[in-house]
Amino acid sequence: MIPARPSAHLRHASRVGADPPWGAAPRARRKGWKVNVDNLGVLFLSELVGTAMLVLLGCGVVANVALVKTKGYNGGFLLVNIGWGLAVFSGVVVAYASGAHINPAVTLGLVANGATEFGNAALGTTVPVDALSVLTYIGAQLIGAILGAIIVWLAYKQHFDEEPQAANKLGVFSTGPAIRSYGWNLVTEIIGT
Repeated sequence: MIPARPSAHLRHASRVGADPPWGAAPRARRKGWKVNVDNLGVLFLSELVGTAMLVLLGCGVVANVALVKTKGYNGGFLLVNIGWGLAVFSGVVVAYASGAHINPAVTLGLVANGATEFGNAALGTTVPVDALSVLTYIGAQLIGAILGAIIVWLAYKQHFDEEPQAANKLGVFSTGPAIRSYGWNLVTEIIGT
């Protein structure tokens, strides 16, 4: 039995995946090295802004809870957890065009898992996985994280100046053990991982 011809509104629409549009001949892959600079730029900007959003909101909620004289001072660990959860959600939404890695560990994990392209196929913003695309993603993530941290520092500048505990200032941007014991700290990191 011969399948029916698709209706007019579907005739030029692409199916999911790498298939060509209905009725079009499949394109042959060209040999050689070619970079889609437009897609790479979109992916760079998407990762940069998504990572900046993640760090801005995540570290921002920690600054609000940890630094003296803020409205959220001593708001508790649950407030930090909810804030970081919303920060990750917001970063992923903002970085939708790039596939929302927003963390070099995710990018390298996808490479180690054998990913062949980065980006969002639904938006047509994909690039092949190669050294240039990996460096573009990681570079965007690092720059975005730095920009997000700078914005948090600017937003809470007066609170950082008023905070007497150096550990609270550092705790906005990093984590550390409450009880420093390198052996046991290693054990807890292994368990957590």
